[in-house]
Amino acid sequence: MCFCCETKGQTNLVYNGDFEIYDTCVTNISTPGDLQIEHCLGWTAPTKLGTSDYFNVCNNATFAHQAGIPKNNLGYQPAYNGNGYCGFLASIVDSSGGQPYIYREYVQTKLTQFLEKNKSYNFSFYVSNCGESTTHSLMKIGALFSSNSYTANNYAPIIVTPQIINKTNFLTDTLNWMKIEGNFIANGDENYLTIGYFENETIDTLNNFYDPFNPYYRVIVYYYVDGVSLTELPCNETIPNIFTPNGDGVNDYFEFVICNVLQLNIYSRWGNKVFESKYHFSWDGRTTSGEPCNAGTYYYLVQTETETYKGFLELIR
Repeated sequence: MCFCCETKGQTNLVYNGDFEIYDTCVTNISTPGDLQIEHCLGWTAPTKLGTSDYFNVCNNATFAHQAGIPKNNLGYQPAYNGNGYCGFLASIVDSSGGQPYIYREYVQTKLTQFLEKNKSYNFSFYVSNCGESTTHSLMKIGALFSSNSYTANNYAPIIVTPQIINKTNFLTDTLNWMKIEGNFIANGDENYLTIGYFENETIDTLNNFYDPFNPYYRVIVYYYVDGVSLTELPCNETIPNIFTPNGDGVNDYFEFVICNVLQLNIYSRWGNKVFESKYHFSWDGRTTSGEPCNAGTYYYLVQTETETYKGFLELIR
């Protein structure tokens, strides 16, 4: 009815994905001109006025927990794994002046190698909502793979469509680490990874997290991030025939891993195309315009460089 892909033993293409390796111990949270995240080897803040942070247990004794683990100036959170993690202000929006003031931070790294064209990859990372320093939560935290780095001397949003994006639930948990994961097919020139929030600010992507009214900021959202992993998936010619996009986090997407895929089309049983995608194959049971599809039988057509796969799948809600 469904399948999974074994990725154990695969090489992580993200250098220092657990944020353990550093040149010198972090001394505090970042400020403009003093990006402490750059002490974490391989990682940086792409928007230089967006001061993403690095936290490590080495800070605990010498620097009184300003950027320590589990306690630090922004909250309290043990590492998902090991002794370090990073953090970023996913969004600040202040509407008090009439025209919204929007501030974003991201974390970025260079991959250990270029991704290969039409190869399938699995990417995952963990986030935790920094409850002490946030007023809201977001849903669509994502990961962007690009051929070039994003570098700017500002704190402006990066508005693009990331390959991996959380679409299931608002990321509200302040006690536990929440996993964001997905598969994608590379274009073949990706060499950089950027993690953050790539959406326009809308009411649909924000969720009230705390009731107390903050007189200055309308929205403050900060996330810790840890356990970043990118691995190549082996080719597989198995396509699932059933999925349940009900938001429970289990089998919510119609996904598969086939080499050299060019396009996926989904049709209703009356032959109407409801969804299409090129190079990124993960259907959440919605039409291309975002409307939920009814439960029932659908027809898929998968076009690769050498073959065409056709079949039926069952959408159950």
